[in-house]
Amino acid sequence: MNLFTKSLLTITLIIFSDFASGQDSTAKVSIFTDVEKAILLLNDIYESDGSEFELNLKPGIYRIHLTEDFRKWNAKSFNDTLIITDSSEVILEYKFADKILLDTKPQNVYVFDSDSLIGFTPLLIDEGINSLVLRKPGYSEKLVLSQEVKTEIKPELQFTGQIKDESFYGSTLFKLLVGTAIALGAATAYYKLEADKYFDEYQMTGNPEAMEQTDKYDLISGITFVALQIDFGFILYQFLSE
Repeated sequence: MNLFTKSLLTITLIIFSDFASGQDSTAKVSIFTDVEKAILLLNDIYESDGSEFELNLKPGIYRIHLTEDFRKWNAKSFNDTLIITDSSEVILEYKFADKILLDTKPQNVYVFDSDSLIGFTPLLIDEGINSLVLRKPGYSEKLVLSQEVKTEIKPELQFTGQIKDESFYGSTLFKLLVGTAIALGAATAYYKLEADKYFDEYQMTGNPEAMEQTDKYDLISGITFVALQIDFGFILYQFLSE
């Protein structure tokens, strides 16, 4: 037997050995659906029914047919082809339910299916869900049925919280106080300048009337300055208390 014949025989034995080994192995196939009862046919032969299936399949080509309960009107079905080449695990998932959009007034509402939070509005939900509970802090809880969602009318939650009062910054009082502060500041500066003017006159002439005017305008500027401080202090207090 020459070298070429020996090599060919060796390769043939290896291929045959791998093929035989593959025929003996099986792959675990897990099939999941989103309905309570689906019917599984494998190569046109009834396999079982349920929502989940676990199969051990040898290498080969398989035709998968999944259908909803045949008693359901307009039942949906899936046809698929599965090729098994080794013992690797295979997971398949089929969704029968259609999706519908749930939107609300206001948005960002918590959506609960029983006690489980499934998301926030706007949200795509399975058509088969019977009822949902909508919750949002500051709003009343609301129960909605899937039939209501299909109408595309947005469920509206009633506001039960407290309406926040107008901020001090945007209030009429704030504008009035600011205007008063400006006026008091201007008045203080004016009367202080008048007092300084009469004081300069008194220093140059020694006129007693000039000194009286100095004292008068100093008193007025002092009063307006105190009023300005009170006004500004009240504005600051309101800002810090909000």
